[in-house]
Amino acid sequence: MLRRNIPGHTYALLAGLLLLSIGCTQKSDKWTDGRPPVYPSSGQILLDGEPIAEATITFQPVDPTGRGGSAITDGSGYFDAQTFEPGDGLTEGMHNVSIRKIQMVDRNGNVVEEIREPGSVVEKNLVPDKYSKFDKSGLQVTISTGKNDLGKIELSK
Repeated sequence: MLRRNIPGHTYALLAGLLLLSIGCTQKSDKWTDGRPPVYPSSGQILLDGEPIAEATITFQPVDPTGRGGSAITDGSGYFDAQTFEPGDGLTEGMHNVSIRKIQMVDRNGNVVEEIREPGSVVEKNLVPDKYSKFDKSGLQVTISTGKNDLGKIELSK
């Protein structure tokens, strides 16, 4: 049986080459590079004490370096906010909030599931209009590092 002694520096050299090749194969991703950190942010939307299903919540950072986010409530009014990917959260800082839930209705006020003719339907907001505008909603949340439970956001008619 033939045995060879391989010097320790050869192993070190091979390990270094392996690490270098791994580092060189990682490519930059233009979609994720430079993203600011986001923090999990969740809560519940209630209108006069009742949960609002399928409402769209939009978060606008007060600081211009922040990124906006959004969420859609589930059947119980709960949401997990996202900035880049579903449920990833919001950027740190204060955010103005707007909330909308619309239905498309015809001229007689009937809910329309499919639009067949242009101009035959209008949007009906099921949440009071003031909540659909950042400057009039009066709603703000502050996001900090870590997990953020925004609690119940109470709206009234």
